[in-house]
Amino acid sequence: VHTVTRSLILPYSAAEMYFLVDDVDRYHEFLPWCKNSVVLKRERTAVTARIGVSFKGLSTAFTTRNCLISDQEIMMELVEGPFEDLTGSWRFSSLDEKACRVSLEVRFSLAGRLANETIAPVFKHICTTLAESFAERAKELYGERQFA
Repeated sequence: VHTVTRSLILPYSAAEMYFLVDDVDRYHEFLPWCKNSVVLKRERTAVTARIGVSFKGLSTAFTTRNCLISDQEIMMELVEGPFEDLTGSWRFSSLDEKACRVSLEVRFSLAGRLANETIAPVFKHICTTLAESFAERAKELYGERQFA
C-alpha cells in the first residue's frame, strides 16, 4: 500500500479551495498530466467522475465516487481503474475568513510487480504535487493574496 499526504496553509477560504477540488470538469485545464476529466453523475452529496491520465509515457484512466461535505471534505473511493484499491480525502479547515488548511491523503495499491514499477511512481508524483497544483489554480482564479 502506498500513502501520500500533503498539507498546505493557503490565503484562500475553505469554500474557495473546496470549489476548485470539486470542479472536476476543469481539471484538464490546469493539471498537466490530466488529459480529460468528466463528471459522470452528480448528486447533492456525491460525485462520480472519470479522470484520464497521461504522464511520462503512461496513459490510463480511473473512476472514483466522491462523497461531499460542502466546504469541508471530499472523500474518494475507487469505482474502476488500474488500482487494486484507491481511497483518499481532501480536508478544508478554515483558519479564518480568508485562509484555510488544505490536507490531502491518498492511499492506493496495485496488483503485480509491473504495475508497481510503472504506475506507482507516476501516481505518487501526481499525488505529491496535487495540492500545490490547486494552490496555483487558486492564485490564477482568485488572484495572488497575502496572509492578513
